[in-house]
Amino acid sequence: MNISKAKQIYKESEESRNLLLSIFTKEELGVSTIPSQEEFNKFFEEEILSKIDRTKIIFPDLQDKNSFSRIQLCNSNGEWLFDYDTDPEKPHFLYQNGRVYSILQNQFSLQFEKMQSFMKSLVGSHFKMNDTQPLTCNATWYPLGRVSLQNE
Repeated sequence: MNISKAKQIYKESEESRNLLLSIFTKEELGVSTIPSQEEFNKFFEEEILSKIDRTKIIFPDLQDKNSFSRIQLCNSNGEWLFDYDTDPEKPHFLYQNGRVYSILQNQFSLQFEKMQSFMKSLVGSHFKMNDTQPLTCNATWYPLGRVSLQNE
């Protein structure tokens, strides 16, 4: 079977897709590797959000000022996945590089700018933070103190 025939069968027969993907790459078959926002969100919900341990949600500023606007979401090991603040004076949304970004990158192989675009849309819809640019952070731990995203 030549690649032209494989491309045609891939487009026309859903039943044959898995078999063809075991023989050819998506690129060879002319399949777009960039997901739709819906596909990205679905993967995020199933593979990332499902790792949040609801018993390990932290409100770091609670001791300081009785504030519930800043939230850290952690996995079952107590490792942070997300740190965000919905306070309009200092909104931010950070996601951990190794435990979030790398999983998304391994799945979708996106350029950084495209990943950021998907994440911005997702953060707007899931966390209701439409005007906040999500940032990836390499820190494996994140301090519970105040977050400053400005150069001091």
